[in-house]
Amino acid sequence: MVILKAAIFLALLAGFLSVVLVLVSKKFAVKEDPLVGDVEEALPQYNCGACGFPGCAGFAKYLVESRDPGALCVPGGPDLQKKLAALLGMEVKAATPTVAHVFCKGTNSKAKQDGEYFGIQDCVAADLINAAPKSCPFGCLGLGSCVEACAFDALHVVDGIAEVIEENCVACGACVKACPRDLISMIPQGPRVVVECRSKDKGAGVKRYCEVGCITCQLCVKKCPENAIALTDDIIVIDFEKCTLCGTCIEVCPQNTILPAHFVPEKKEEPKEGTA
Repeated sequence: MVILKAAIFLALLAGFLSVVLVLVSKKFAVKEDPLVGDVEEALPQYNCGACGFPGCAGFAKYLVESRDPGALCVPGGPDLQKKLAALLGMEVKAATPTVAHVFCKGTNSKAKQDGEYFGIQDCVAADLINAAPKSCPFGCLGLGSCVEACAFDALHVVDGIAEVIEENCVACGACVKACPRDLISMIPQGPRVVVECRSKDKGAGVKRYCEVGCITCQLCVKKCPENAIALTDDIIVIDFEKCTLCGTCIEVCPQNTILPAHFVPEKKEEPKEGTA
């Protein structure tokens, strides 16, 4: 009898608490703006984190609540920005299409090898214990941490160097975060000139371990007619906005470290003898 009364009491208590919970949830329920769902549906659902949020749902909520014109979904591109602007009734900042780029061309055939690496096939691990297979302390380790981080099959390791397959790249930036040597950056899509090295060593030191490493001779800096090249933090950097793709820096670089991408530089005619 006592057990029966206890069971009935517990059943009644559970029913009462259930009703209370339902009433409380209705009273304190936070109604979500239906526009959040529309914005989230418009997003590409990559959940890549390029926007600064862990997923598209969080970014959609932020956009609707803040109407922040500077918040961008870079992988979505200009078309998505226009669609979001229409949904939110606001102007959005135009995003310059970008793509990942690996600033190193020290392939196995160009860079000196210290030996074979048999540890964990991870760039972070190898760099942490200073067990890189190549002599260059600044170059691509070629163990594929960026490849593993990329969800879009936009990176492969070729001849010991990570290379970007630009048509697959959505500019999420996951590879940038994965590289322990800061060799990957997002740069403008399309024709460009790139300094393919981020070594901070000088002349003879670089030549000892790489045939195509930058020796910071600064000939490119001196010869650039647009002042688009500078030595910054011990590495040569090109200002893509100032660069006119004239190709002068490519011609004067003694190491063939500066290369064109997606265009063929025009060859300048040599002055004929006897002419000024």
